[in-house]
Order: sequence, then C-alpha cells, then structure tokens
Amino acid sequence: MTRIVDAFRAAFAATPRVHWAPGRVNLIGDHVDYCGGRVLPMPIQYGTTVAIAARADRRVRARSLERREALEFDLGCAPSLARGHWGRFVVGASAVARDFGAEAGCDVLVSGDIPGSGLSSSASLSVALLHAIAACFDLPLAGIALARAAQRIEHEHVGVACGLMDQAVIALGEPGAAYLFDCASGIGRAIPLGTNAPAIAVLDSRKPRALVDSAYNVRLAQTRAAASAIGCPHERLAGADPADLVRVADPTARRRARHVVEEQRRVDAAAEALQRQDWAGLGRLLDASHSSLRDLYEVSGDELDALVDACKREPTCFGARLTGAGFGGSVVALFARDGLDAALRRVMARYHSRVGLNASAFCAESVGAVRAR
Repeated sequence: MTRIVDAFRAAFAATPRVHWAPGRVNLIGDHVDYCGGRVLPMPIQYGTTVAIAARADRRVRARSLERREALEFDLGCAPSLARGHWGRFVVGASAVARDFGAEAGCDVLVSGDIPGSGLSSSASLSVALLHAIAACFDLPLAGIALARAAQRIEHEHVGVACGLMDQAVIALGEPGAAYLFDCASGIGRAIPLGTNAPAIAVLDSRKPRALVDSAYNVRLAQTRAAASAIGCPHERLAGADPADLVRVADPTARRRARHVVEEQRRVDAAAEALQRQDWAGLGRLLDASHSSLRDLYEVSGDELDALVDACKREPTCFGARLTGAGFGGSVVALFARDGLDAALRRVMARYHSRVGLNASAFCAESVGAVRAR
C-alpha cells in the first residue's frame, strides 16, 4: 500500500484514501449468470487497489501504475475513448456515481496485480472504483447495490453485457468461503471451504482473451433466441424445464440453452458436494462442466482443453475446468495438497510440450470482499 500512496502523493500532491477489491475465480457455473442462474465463485487474494482524493471542482484526473495512458476530464464532458482503454472504467464509474449524488471530481490512481486472465480484473476495477468514490462522497452504495452499479459500468460504458456474478462476489464474498449467488434474485450465501479443502489451483493458459471482441455477445444473443423460442424470459432461462428445449428449432441455440440448464443443476450439486466436503464428487462436476463448455457452449479451445487434460492426468487432481467466459484465459482445478508443487510442475511441462505455451499457476485463497485499507 505504501507504493501506491507514495505514487499518489507524487502525482497529485495530496494524501489519498485507499480501497481494494479482489478478483474472483468461478468454481462452477459459467454462462448461467446472464440467464438468471446460480453460480459458485469465490474472491481471491489478488485484486485492484484504488487511491482516491476528492477535489473541490468537477475535474477527474486518473492514472494507473501499470498503464501509460493518463486521463483527465470534467464531469459531464467525458472523452470518447477507444475500446480497450482502461479509462473507460473511470469514465463509467464517474457517470454512475453521479446518479447517486457525486457532483465533485476526484483524483484517482489505480493498480492491479490479478495474474493472467479470466479472473475478472474488469469487475474488480469497477467495484474498487465505485467503492472508493462512494466512500469519498458518502454515497449510498454497498452490498448488492454496489454490485449492480458496477455492472452498469460494463453494460453502459465498456460494452460487455455481463451478468452480475463477478460484481456480486467481489462486493459480497466472505473470507474462507465460496459464494453461492442467485443471479435472478440477487441473494447469495457463503459456503465455507473448510479446513481440509484441497488446493484450488488456478492455471493461466497464456492464451490471450478479448472478451468484448470475442463471441461472448454472440452467445448472449443465442441464449436470448432460445429463451424466446420456449416462451421464457431470458433472465429465467437457467431454470427452464429441459424438456422444453426441443421447441428451440435452431440447433446451435438449443445447444447453448442445454448447457445453461444442465450447468445450473451442476452448480446446485456442487454446492451440496462442497457442504459435504465431497471433493471427488465436486471434481467430477468440474469435469462435466468443462465438457459442456467445450461441446455445447463452444467457448473452450485447444489451449484450455490441453491444460485441463494436463491437470486430469495427475492422480492427485480431483477435477478441472475452464473458468470465466472462456475464449482463452484460465483453468481452475482441485488438487490434493500433498505433492502439489511437483504436480503443478508436471502439469505445466505437459502443457508446454503439447501447445508450446508456458502456463503459470497459483493456489487461490478466499479473502473476502471489497474493503477500505
């Protein structure tokens, strides 16, 4: 924290407040959040730090320790930024915060240490920014309201029609637990991992992913088409009767909907397995989830499949799957803790020999939600 405070003082000649939001790894339940399903993510120990100080005028000045591009604008006169520019999150957070009463500007410095991709660095940044602005101006933004406001940043200013899963676990997650969240109702509950839980390994495939420019929005449109075909609101598709899917004439849309409906049942089973500490059962559900994401939702790829396979070849691996939206990114796997380092080295060597990429890995810890530091 000292580094970002010192950098803030050097950049803006003021002493900031500091806020931090975690990234997340989704244990199971991808691509059901925007269909109103239940998901089982957890916050991780890596995240986004925001240093902030209020200004007396309406000027917003933003810097990043990791990006060269700086940003300055007046509230209500935000610049048009290129797709992919990190400043779009600052513009979005400022616009959303104005709806809650923030009429003054601020100086902002951000820094992130989320390794790899597929771990929701975007939602971490969105939640951290809004949490910091809310504290700075005493805005009524906390809990699920904070999560929904952060989701608006992505919808209205970044161009990703994401569900609420990432923002919710980042705003509401609890230490030492996964978070079973119902995206339709906005209600969730923590499920403790327990003291005997296996290692939750997160492996970055080093296959780049560009969510906005990928087929994410195509999948969204296909699930909407499937919901329309069976006369179901899109935000309730995850709870549809599997027998109704025969009414979806388009075979691709039907496959997408089948993944959503079946994945919902796997999430519920996974929550029960976690409560029973049934690691073998949970691992089998992770394996089935990956198969569905690969074959029905078609968001995997050679690299992710190879990395999952490399994990599953280890006798101490309970199960593995891609995590996040797919199209590259990361894998989550359950490993016995004994011999973990050697097992991960073998996994990464096996993966490199197959696809020529150097994966990286860390063991995720559930650390809880966004907070002031």
